Amino acid sequence: MKRLWHTLLIGAIGGIVIGYLMALGFSTFFNTTYLFPSNPTFVSHWSSPLAATQLSTLLWILIGEVWAFSSWLFEIETWSITKQTIAHCLCSYLGMTPLAILCGWFPLNVRWFGFYTLVYTGAYIGLWLIEMALARIKVIQLNNSLPTTGHNSYRLLMSKTAHRFDYRWAAHLLLMI
Repeated sequence: MKRLWHTLLIGAIGGIVIGYLMALGFSTFFNTTYLFPSNPTFVSHWSSPLAATQLSTLLWILIGEVWAFSSWLFEIETWSITKQTIAHCLCSYLGMTPLAILCGWFPLNVRWFGFYTLVYTGAYIGLWLIEMALARIKVIQLNNSLPTTGHNSYRLLMSKTAHRFDYRWAAHLLLMI
């Protein structure tokens, strides 16, 4: 139960921060004199900018929750990192897309939907590559910190093709330190 509340809190805070940054980007892009939560067309659908901001804040929290809870997919130890990543990408995309439409981040037509999908996919792949590079560095650092004699069984293995390693050994090693 504590973990559920922690995930809810982290998701809400993360969603609000990212939503605020998106609002700042929209306000700058559309050269408005006030901070709008989304593009001016979205804001015009509501009785006031405050009402639009209140709804947007709720949507931002939901976006944060999508990302927070989909990250639990990476904890399924019986899945490969590739399967975890594909499942996470799809769940995040399916959860994020309707919320992005509701937020008014892009108009609902095929051209913009295709553009959104390309941007989402490109950003996801870019962030995934960064995360995998950081994980590889961490494994190398952990391997280098192990004694070179007598403890070779504790060496973490990372496949150069699958970029997969066993997190349980890393946790075991951290507990030993």
